[in-house]
Amino acid sequence: MALEYYELQMRQAGNIAAAEYARVTREQYGDVALPSNNGHVEIPTVSVIRFSDEAKATLEKQKFVIYELTGQSIKSLRDSGRKFWTDWHKQYPDFESLTSMHSEVAIHPKQLFIDNSHNKTLAEQEEMIKKFSADLAKGRNRIPNVEAIMGEASDYVELAFQHLDTTGDYLFGEKYGYNYARTKTRVGAGVAGVGRFYPTYGLYVGYWHHDVGGDDVFAAPLVVPAGNR
Repeated sequence: MALEYYELQMRQAGNIAAAEYARVTREQYGDVALPSNNGHVEIPTVSVIRFSDEAKATLEKQKFVIYELTGQSIKSLRDSGRKFWTDWHKQYPDFESLTSMHSEVAIHPKQLFIDNSHNKTLAEQEEMIKKFSADLAKGRNRIPNVEAIMGEASDYVELAFQHLDTTGDYLFGEKYGYNYARTKTRVGAGVAGVGRFYPTYGLYVGYWHHDVGGDDVFAAPLVVPAGNR
């Protein structure tokens, strides 16, 4: 059995998680024939980059929340029933199919955005995240073997839905001023932003020119295992 056929079977059966795992694996390995053991299909595993035990313990002590991103995309999440109140990105299939990283990531929900990082260009926000990353390795509260990055749009999108499932809290919603996390994902003439998460309408994905800031467009660092990207 080939991966594409297996993915189709899983979608028809309503097993979206298995279908998405097959899709992501197919993108990495191609539409390979799957080995079977007495009729049981075995899908190649996708390695997940994880925090060291020391890093995880320190992150949790400092009230960071850790999630495991699983290679979801805007398209796969929408197909599984997640709500987006934007649809312009359907015109950009490569953007919609961009998958999140296979990695543990950490955020601090009470410090989701870097202070005063709005009204900045993309380059300025990237520099602020680099400084935030360097500061993680300093002082009495240093966190070993981690770094902070600006993620792709798909990283923030999957993260928002995972956080909602786990806590019931709408990341980028009312508690967060309906602000946006700027991303490094190029789309059209700009870069994508993820935010404005409303219970009624869903998650908003927008984009701005990289040299233009905005009152509601912030740098939102993702803490990942060092050397993840």
